[in-house]
Amino acid sequence: MRVAETPASTALEYTVEMTLPDELPLDEVVCCAREVEGHGRVRFYGVVDSAEMSTVYSARVKIIRIFPEVFVPPEPGTRVWRSNAENVAWALHFAGMKRKFAAGMLANGQPAYFNLDFLCGEKGAHLNIAGISGVATKTSYALFLLYSMFHCPEAADSRAILFNVKGDDLLYLDKPNASLGEQSRLIYEELGLPCGPFPEVAYHGNQGGMWNLRQFAERELVRFLFSDEDPSGSQEFAIDNLAWVLKSEAAKTLGPELVVLGETVTSLAQLSGMICDSAKEAVWFEKASYNTRMAIVRRLRGITPQVEALLGPGQSFDYESQLNVVDLHLLTEKARAFVVGSVLKSLFEGREKLGDKHPTVFLVLDELNKYAPREGGGRIRQMLLDVAERGRSLGIVLVGAEQTASAVEERVVGNAALRVVGRLESGESLKDAYGWLSAGLRRRATLLQPGTMVVSQPQVPVPLVVRFPFPAWATRRSEVESA
Repeated sequence: MRVAETPASTALEYTVEMTLPDELPLDEVVCCAREVEGHGRVRFYGVVDSAEMSTVYSARVKIIRIFPEVFVPPEPGTRVWRSNAENVAWALHFAGMKRKFAAGMLANGQPAYFNLDFLCGEKGAHLNIAGISGVATKTSYALFLLYSMFHCPEAADSRAILFNVKGDDLLYLDKPNASLGEQSRLIYEELGLPCGPFPEVAYHGNQGGMWNLRQFAERELVRFLFSDEDPSGSQEFAIDNLAWVLKSEAAKTLGPELVVLGETVTSLAQLSGMICDSAKEAVWFEKASYNTRMAIVRRLRGITPQVEALLGPGQSFDYESQLNVVDLHLLTEKARAFVVGSVLKSLFEGREKLGDKHPTVFLVLDELNKYAPREGGGRIRQMLLDVAERGRSLGIVLVGAEQTASAVEERVVGNAALRVVGRLESGESLKDAYGWLSAGLRRRATLLQPGTMVVSQPQVPVPLVVRFPFPAWATRRSEVESA
């Protein structure tokens, strides 16, 4: 295999010409070298980006690292060889990562890694995963990354909050997967990971409420009953006043119960009835107009039955476990928005209370386009934008997933240091949100099979195609060993 004369080589890419049976598959890491006056022997490491066959077999190589760093083109006719494992790790910067965790397997069977510093906030933060629902395996890959990261000593004390939005798929993560084959077990071994379920999982919302009524009032969670849409300025003012009244009433008494205007409140329905029945009085909405009050009353009456089961005596959401699964799959869209907003509120409060002692928390949110849309949106969108822009300093890391990154607020996606795509629709792959993909990778993304992802990180100069193993944890009832 040799550097071709045409097309001309550059300091950034060159073409390899070869004769069968020699072949270079996509993603192979190769190397060539030449003598450069004043610098000695210069080596060029690159990744095969495209290949074609006519009368000759040729492959286009993107240069990813030069040593010493002299930006000159490889010389035509120079011999090209496949890099060994040590050189691959050096060329892709894996060898220089002081804190790394497995991202999957490369095409040559070697492990690929993410630099933890670019996820946990040291040098960058946040991860975004895009792809077709049911085919791109976005949630499966997010879980694999969490599992890999939790087994990284530097991230062992971190926490994760994961929202379950599809059936009961994520309610068995603490159980071994009975469907796991021997080949998958070998991949975990090659990645340096144990093969088993998540060791510490807490489930929230699947067996009762998540907050008590006193917390609902003290933390102003009433705001998130209206967070599914962007309220008008007058409605926002009225909601602010309602939240302030409830918080003030809760502060007047001690103990676990909520007392409002001298009446002990035992259910959200009771509280909602008190507000709606006396909406004409100034106590709740101050100087808001009649139409504004009635608009809030209608929305409050409509959503109360949808979220009432989430509020009950003795309930208190926390994220003390390593992995915390919040079950949303039986809730309406409005109720889901209430839970997501309230969980975000709990995170911000926890950070404010503990300061730098607050553990790094990874917030895994699927259907990100619903909560942080490119256009419109309300209070939750603003909170997620705050996480995206300030989360690095707050110790709150957003792991967002969506079918179409082009539909998500640009600043939320743009602040993600790590980017991942699974299978994409052909039209979606052409959107500006995927500008980090080369033309060849955009086309390949429309052909990816489940379990294969394209990943990008700042330290590695080109996106990489990786495979990740079948889950070692159960993802549905049928996979639980005792089922």
